[in-house]
Amino acid sequence: MSELALRLRQPAQVGDRSRSDFVAGTRDYLPGTVVRGAFAAAWIATYGEPVPSSPSRTQFLRLFEGGVRFGPLFCGPAFMPLSVLGHKYDPGDRCAVVEYDRALKDDDPERCLDCGSPLEQAKGLGGTGVRVRRRTSVAITPAGVARRGQIVTRDTLEAEQVFCGTLIASSPDLLDALAGIGPVRVGGRRTTHGMAETTISEGTEPPSAQRRDDGLLVLRLGSPGIFVDDHGRPARDPARSELAEVLGSPARVLRRWSRWQSVGGWHLASGLPKPEELAVAPGSTYLIETGQPVTDDALAALGRRGIGLRRHEGFGDLAPPPKLRPGKRARDIEARHRKDLRDAVAPLRGLQVRRPELWQLLLGRLAAHAGGDQQATELLRRMAHQPPDRGTGEALTVFLNLPADDAAYVAGELSRQ
Repeated sequence: MSELALRLRQPAQVGDRSRSDFVAGTRDYLPGTVVRGAFAAAWIATYGEPVPSSPSRTQFLRLFEGGVRFGPLFCGPAFMPLSVLGHKYDPGDRCAVVEYDRALKDDDPERCLDCGSPLEQAKGLGGTGVRVRRRTSVAITPAGVARRGQIVTRDTLEAEQVFCGTLIASSPDLLDALAGIGPVRVGGRRTTHGMAETTISEGTEPPSAQRRDDGLLVLRLGSPGIFVDDHGRPARDPARSELAEVLGSPARVLRRWSRWQSVGGWHLASGLPKPEELAVAPGSTYLIETGQPVTDDALAALGRRGIGLRRHEGFGDLAPPPKLRPGKRARDIEARHRKDLRDAVAPLRGLQVRRPELWQLLLGRLAAHAGGDQQATELLRRMAHQPPDRGTGEALTVFLNLPADDAAYVAGELSRQ
């Protein structure tokens, strides 16, 4: 899998649904369908229309009709799963938990156990720092003068923002072809808006279904999912046959947290609108029971493949587990824990003054140990047994006994000047 980073060089307007306040809105993320369309338009501008007689038609079909999956791009957090409940009102200082994921619990809380506030379903992006600019102007006639009584209000994504997401290609040469296309234009008003630079780099495995301790799977959608039943009618759930095929086991949906939405678009190559489809919204979540344990390889294959129809068009991407906001009490406990960690290894900072030649070497070994490097761990053990002073030895012993996450935090804190 590869990571795609798209930097806007011009403001962009990514079409949103119609609004009752007569504002031409914009999405605050880039759907996979928009990313695919931007690359396809840039390809056509470079190589020409992919008509049947064109020698480059085969490559166009490989790139945009099945060979590459274009995931959504976000500038910050992705969609919050619909299984998540949050406080309807501001949480109090006594609240240990602010958000609950019902997909990980068998009982659904109706109110916060600490402050009694009612809980409501999460909506949209899980908090985002996307910058959107609103501009209001008068409509212009073909003669170039203001149209009396008509005002246009338009939202656009500000320039110089970076949106990141995934690209999954069936062959490395397809990624090379996309990287060679050059700048693309996203959204509407492409003569003056939407110019963007793209960078494709190596990435980690895409997210897949989460395995619960009891063996059930939690599947979360990061983009709209298009599902149909045996008769081709829109369905809320992934088909059992599709789940069984990709997971290697009979499977069924036990619970769902989903919402309908309609999806459409424009097919640039044919110059025709795409058919409107009923889809389940991003953030929809499914609790799945399987007839037998699912292997890690099968889960990885599900993440690379996606779920549902029209996956190569940007539908059916999966999302990772959400990062739930802790309450103030939990944050205070975590702050005290981190302070205790810093205090326990504080003697190591003395080496920065007394043994500067050893300090940088030590920092590298601490970070390597936190990342699982066994050679670094052994070297640190030797140093703990024969330390330059007692305080350093005790601090290293504490560090070596920390869990991986705590060790990574301590290594990062010590590396700060």
